Amino acid sequence: MCSDTPHYTDAGAPDGEAARSISTEAKVWDETGHHGGLCERVEDILTKVVPVVREVTELDLPPLVVFRIVDPETWQAESEADLTELVGRYRQQLPRWKAPAINVMERMVVSRLREVAPLLGGVLVMGATTAVGPVGLSSRTMLVPEALEHSGALHPGSHYLTQVVAHELVHHAQNLATGRRKVWADSIPAALLGTTAIKLVEEGHAYWADQEVTRRLFAEPKDIRTAPSSVRSDAYEAALKDKRIARMRRRDTYAEGRRLVAAAIDAVGISPFNQVWTDVELLPTKHELRQHEKWVGRLSGLR
Repeated sequence: MCSDTPHYTDAGAPDGEAARSISTEAKVWDETGHHGGLCERVEDILTKVVPVVREVTELDLPPLVVFRIVDPETWQAESEADLTELVGRYRQQLPRWKAPAINVMERMVVSRLREVAPLLGGVLVMGATTAVGPVGLSSRTMLVPEALEHSGALHPGSHYLTQVVAHELVHHAQNLATGRRKVWADSIPAALLGTTAIKLVEEGHAYWADQEVTRRLFAEPKDIRTAPSSVRSDAYEAALKDKRIARMRRRDTYAEGRRLVAAAIDAVGISPFNQVWTDVELLPTKHELRQHEKWVGRLSGLR
């Protein structure tokens, strides 16, 4: 940890509702031993962002959130472990005769990750958040300094790092709301996985929220996705053009998800929308992913 542990309290509720106090402790650890300055910057950002994320999303945050500053090798090793755990969850839901197919899928996804990991963890992937504990009572974010530098997130005066921290903090709130994603994992047939709908909703919601958070903090949203190339490294630009990365990015999950989520929230409001975190039936179907208005129309009945 780079300094004394900050302790934040999100308090308050909309007029007419019973007031409540949600206490969230945030810790920042520099596990590399070489990025104390970044550690302090993240701590400072969290003091500003924690309450605003709560206001924007109307979701609670876990009692404990941890931001870990790690090297690319740690990111890769833990990402592989998370993938293996996820596949293991779905394996438990399948009949034994399907185990060979799941084993093949596991080898395939881990192999693909290893193939592109140097470009992801070392250059492109700035942060990743996972839930820990029995019901997601705490969450952990890995921040990779090398990728933050390559992407331009650390560019002086840009506030892009605030967007990154806010985005990952929203994932902490999602983890708590879904009980470490247990709501979805226990309900979705393993053969289908449902990863497209889940990823679009999760990343779209986090992207929508980080734009709202930075708009409230800085009077206009800050979006590293549209940052000028001058703040990015040559390695970052080259990685984006790599054929393997291009294949992974053919579907812009963040932009498409943000459009999907924004349309739903505009139509029904944030509180009704938040029911999606506890009811798997509210996730968009394959048909609704192609026609967003169909999903928005179905959610309109929640008001």
